Amino acid sequence: MALASRSMRREAPDAPDAGEDGPVLTVVIPALREQAVMPRSLDCFAELAANWPGLRVVVVTAVREAAEIPAGQDTTEELCHELARGHNEQLGREIFHVVSYPGQGRRASQLNHAVAFLDELFPPQGDEYVAVFDADAVPDARLRGQFARAAARRPAMIQQPMLPALPARAAGGRSAVMCGQDLATFRRTVGIEYRRIKVACWCRPSHRPRWVAALARPMVYGVGSGIIVRRDVIEKVGFFQEPHDDLAVGHRLSMAGEPIDVLPSVNIVEPYQDTASMARAFSSVAFANAATRHDYRFAASRPSRLTRFEQRLLAARALADGAAWALGPLVIAAAAAHLVARRRFAPVAGAAVLTGLVEPAVAYRLRGRLLDAFHTPGTSGGSWQQPQRAAAFATYPLQPAVTALGPWLLAVRASAARLRGRPLRFTKTEHLGENAH
Repeated sequence: MALASRSMRREAPDAPDAGEDGPVLTVVIPALREQAVMPRSLDCFAELAANWPGLRVVVVTAVREAAEIPAGQDTTEELCHELARGHNEQLGREIFHVVSYPGQGRRASQLNHAVAFLDELFPPQGDEYVAVFDADAVPDARLRGQFARAAARRPAMIQQPMLPALPARAAGGRSAVMCGQDLATFRRTVGIEYRRIKVACWCRPSHRPRWVAALARPMVYGVGSGIIVRRDVIEKVGFFQEPHDDLAVGHRLSMAGEPIDVLPSVNIVEPYQDTASMARAFSSVAFANAATRHDYRFAASRPSRLTRFEQRLLAARALADGAAWALGPLVIAAAAAHLVARRRFAPVAGAAVLTGLVEPAVAYRLRGRLLDAFHTPGTSGGSWQQPQRAAAFATYPLQPAVTALGPWLLAVRASAARLRGRPLRFTKTEHLGENAH
C-alpha cells in the first residue's frame, strides 16, 4: 500500500499534455435511476471536453426506467437529453450523446448496446479507446495527459483506479463499520488493484524470463468505473458480460497475455451507504469471480501469448482469491482462538496492534494524501471527506469479515434460488447523490 502510493505520487505529476492530436477517448456512462448524480458527472466531463478535442461522452439509459419511477418524475434519459443539449451548445460541438437501451438486461447489456451505437455514430478510425465510468464518477482533471501517455504504449486495457469518497461538505454521518470500510477500500484500491497491474506490467512476455513471469504474474480484474479498453479489443473479449462486466474483461485479457496499464490517479465515486448495500454489490462481484472458469474456457479457445499452463495458473489464482475472500475471516478467527487456547498471547497482541493501529494509521494518512492531490475538473482541487478516525480505526480489523458478507450472501441467495427453482438475480446499487451536492 505504501509503495503503491509512493509510485502514484511519483508518476502523477509527470503526465504530459496530450496536445491537439491526442488519442480519441469515448466515455460510456451506463445510467439507471441516476437523476441525483448525473448533473455533477456530466459537468465534470464537460470541463474535460473543453480542452480535449478527442473526448466524446455517451450516456446509455434504459427504457424500463419509466415503469420503475413515480409518475410525473423525469427519467434519467429525459434529464440527460436536457443536460447534453446544454453542454453541447456551450462547447459549440456535439460531445454528449444519449442512447436508450430497450431491453431488460443489466449494466453489461446497456454497455453492449452503447458499443453497437458507437459503430453507427463513430466508425472506428485508428487507435481509439472506450472508457466506462459510473454515473456518480468524478474523474481527475489530469485524465487527458495521463491517458495519452499510457495509450502511446497501445495496451489492450488501461485502468484508472476507483476510490469511494464523499465531498467534505456532504451532510450526514456514516456508521462506524462503513468508516472502517473506507480505509479497507483504499487499501484494496491502491495496495492490491493498482499494484497488481504494476506487477503485470513487469511480467509482460519478453520482458522477463518466462518462468519468472509465470510465477509472479497476477490475475488482473477490471474495475467498472475507470476501465478503459481499446476499441478493437472489446469484441475479442466477447463484449461485456453479465452480471459484473468489469471483472471478466480483466480476466480474459490477463489470460490472453495482453498488455494492461494503470493510471497514477483515481476517479472518485460515492461510497456504499450501509453494510447491506455493500454486501449486495459484493455478492455480484463474488459471482463474477466464481465464473472465472468460464473466462478460462473462453481464453483457452482463442489465440494467447500465454501457454495453457500459464492460463490455468492465472485462473487458479483468481479462484484462490475468491476462496480467501470468503474463508479468510474464519481462518483468522480459528488461528486466534487456537493461540489464545494455548496461552500464546504475544502473536495475538502483535497482530491486534498491527491491524488495529499501525495499518489503519498508515491507510488513513495515505488516503488523505491521495484525496488532497485529487484535481476536480474545473477547480483547483477537490475537498473530500476522511472517515471519522476513531470509528475507522476501531472497525478496521473487522473489515475482512464485513467484506466476506458478499460471497456468503451469494451462497445463501444461490441456495434459495435453487430451492425455489428460480434464476439468481442481482439488484442495482442505489446512489444517494452525495457527490452531486
